Amino acid sequence: MKKLVLLLFTLICSLSTMAQKLEQGSFAVLNGVKLVNTEMEFVSVHGMSEADFSEYEKDWKEDKPQIVDFFITRANIPLEGLVILGSFPKAAYTLKVTVNAISEKGNYDCDVTLLDAGRSVLARLSGVCAKGGTWGTKLNLIKDGARHTGKKLGEALRAEIKKAK
Repeated sequence: MKKLVLLLFTLICSLSTMAQKLEQGSFAVLNGVKLVNTEMEFVSVHGMSEADFSEYEKDWKEDKPQIVDFFITRANIPLEGLVILGSFPKAAYTLKVTVNAISEKGNYDCDVTLLDAGRSVLARLSGVCAKGGTWGTKLNLIKDGARHTGKKLGEALRAEIKKAK
């Protein structure tokens, strides 16, 4: 029985790390880079555009910076100082996180693009997904999802950067 549980646990862990897919390029240019500017674009929140969602959920405008901060803070933890993501407009590289969808439960589906100073695409990672929360208001579920997805992104970036060394 223990072997079966261990096998299932290993299978689930390996599936979650394989969910992200490097679509284009390489994150090798980030080796030795300390600061990476990070931008987030929200395409669809609960099936609505960000503008429509902000009309529907009045607290969105004041909570959005906190959501972005949760995401970036959690992404930096697994990166362990390999690079530091944040608001660094003068950085040589920008990591653009496109949030394709946030479900009612706070589940995220994101694509990540690495851009150089001229906004040329250097690498693209798709399918960065994670679950949201289990209970709370819509914004609390979105915040939980930001934390979980940020962690997934950090793990995926760490793997890509280390693979490129």
